[in-house]
Amino acid sequence: KRELSDLLLNPHKFTQNSPVQDVPKKPAKEYLDSYNRDRQKIPLFQQPGAYLVQGAEIDAWKRLKRQEKQREGVDEIRAALNVYTDNLSFDSSSYALNADKKERSKLIREDRLPDIKNVIASDMGMRYLYRNQVLTAMEETRFELRYQFSKKEEDFDASNLLELLLDAQRAFDRWVIMVPEKDISEALLVVEQEALAFL
Repeated sequence: KRELSDLLLNPHKFTQNSPVQDVPKKPAKEYLDSYNRDRQKIPLFQQPGAYLVQGAEIDAWKRLKRQEKQREGVDEIRAALNVYTDNLSFDSSSYALNADKKERSKLIREDRLPDIKNVIASDMGMRYLYRNQVLTAMEETRFELRYQFSKKEEDFDASNLLELLLDAQRAFDRWVIMVPEKDISEALLVVEQEALAFL
């Protein structure tokens, strides 16, 4: 029981050696450039409204970023996954389109290739979806563990706990699949070096 409590309920310091990033003042340049390109495609009389929409979207983005930083202070798994995601950079000049040849040709002919802003938003959306699945599974695991600890020792049943941990592992596996192997190798090397430093 003590080992489970130490592992799942007690605070850890996953990100203690990672620099804490402030909330960005504005979105990435590529994102802003995409707004500018979109605005140039609309009639002049609609452009003031487009500026208002852009301002509202950026305000909402800043608010969400601030809220996320606050949540990181109480959820170390969230903070650890966000450290990686916050340090991602995207090449705004190209992206890989995962579509078959026929679909690619159709998108090119119809001038419907996705905008880089939408590609980045989609990629980040999937990362956050998988991260949230990990966080939800871990939160449910903690609730289940506390519930089991409230019961008599002979009534302790780890079957639900195990299933919840497997849910967390499956969600984390989906998140990790989006991480390039090079980044994983570098992270493992850092972990090994830190482990050796403690010996």
